[in-house]
Amino acid sequence: MREFDGATPTAEIVAYVDHLRTLRDSGGDLVDLLPEQSPIYHGRAAGAAERLRGYILASFERTGLPDSAIAFVIEELEGGHNPYVIAAAAKAARGATTLPAQIVPLLLDAIERIRQSDDVVYFECAAPSGNAAQPATALMELFRTLAWLGPRASIALPSLKAMLECHPPAFSDAVRAEIENAVSALSRPSAAPSCCADEAMPARSVPSPQAPIEHIELQDQNGVVFKFDDFFAGRPSLLTFFYTRCINPNKCSLTITKLARVGRRADASGLRGRINIAAVTYDPEFDLPRRLYLYGTNRGLVFDDRTRLLRTTGPFEPFRQRFDLSVGYGSTTVNQHRLDTLVLNGLGRPVASFARVQWREDDVLDALKSALTAGAA
Repeated sequence: MREFDGATPTAEIVAYVDHLRTLRDSGGDLVDLLPEQSPIYHGRAAGAAERLRGYILASFERTGLPDSAIAFVIEELEGGHNPYVIAAAAKAARGATTLPAQIVPLLLDAIERIRQSDDVVYFECAAPSGNAAQPATALMELFRTLAWLGPRASIALPSLKAMLECHPPAFSDAVRAEIENAVSALSRPSAAPSCCADEAMPARSVPSPQAPIEHIELQDQNGVVFKFDDFFAGRPSLLTFFYTRCINPNKCSLTITKLARVGRRADASGLRGRINIAAVTYDPEFDLPRRLYLYGTNRGLVFDDRTRLLRTTGPFEPFRQRFDLSVGYGSTTVNQHRLDTLVLNGLGRPVASFARVQWREDDVLDALKSALTAGAA
C-alpha cells in the first residue's frame, strides 16, 4: 500500500482510492485506510477527516466489503451523525456477501436519525462536474440499500409503508420515489437465501498489553492525582474513553450516560464496592477536573472513590498503545474515534473488549462478574 499521511493532499488520496475501485480484491487495501489513527487523518479537521473516510467507505460497494470492514459499517449506521458518512456506510453494505442480522433495524434507525438533516452526497469523484449525473441524498442511499436487500429486509415493510402514508408528506418527491422502490423490492417473493447471518455481532477482541502504564499519573474530576495502579489494581474495572468536545450524541455523551446507569445497577446488585467504574478522556489538556465533573454530573454519574472520570497529566499516547485504542487527532483536538470499552481484571489487564458498537449494560455487568469470579478462584 502507498504511504500517505496528514500532509498528503486529499485529491491525491482520492485518486488512489479511485484506482483501488478498479481493481479486484482491493478491499483489504481500503480497510487499511479506515482506522481513526491512520496517518492520513492526522492533523486534518474533523469534517475533512470524516468526508475522506466516507469516500473510502463508499468504495466497498465496488470492491466488495471484506468481513474486516463490516464493523466500520455497523458503527456508522448505529451511531454516526454525519449524513455523508452514513450514506457511505449504506453504500458499503451493498458490497457485502454476508451482513449481520441487525443491519435492517440499523438502516431504519439511521433513516430516523438523519431525516431532518438529509443532504446531497456524491461518491464518484472528489468534486462533481457540471456534466455529472444528478447526485443522490443520504436518505436515498439508505433506502436504496433496503431495496438492494429486497425480501431479506421484509421486516422493514411496515415502517416504509408508514413513511409513505404520512400527511403531509414527510419526504421530498425524490426520496419518496426511493421508498416506493424499496417497498416494491421488499414485497417480491424471496428467491434467494438471506444475506444476513442470524446472530452475527462484531467480534470482541481483547487487546494485548503493550506500553507499561502502571505508574502513569492520572487526575480525577476532583483534582486528585494518583498512579494508574493506585486505582485500577486489586479489583475488576469497567474502563471506557470519551472527550467532552465530542459533537456526536451517540458516542461520548451516551457512553457516560450508560456508565452512570451501570453504576446504579451495580449499586442495586451489590457490585459497586467490588469494582471500579472509570472513563479516561482522549483530550486531557482541555478536559480539566472541573469540566470532567460537570460533564459526568450532567449525565447522571455519581462519583465516589471507585467511580471517576480521569485525565492523564501527561501524554495520552501510553493509554492508546496499551489498549489498542482507535483515535485520531486534528490540529487542536480529536477528529474521530472508535467506541472503546474494556473490562479489566484486578491486574489492570483487559479480559473483555467492546469496540465500535454501543455496548450493552448486561454484557459489561456479566463480564465484571466473571472477572470477580476469576479473581476469587
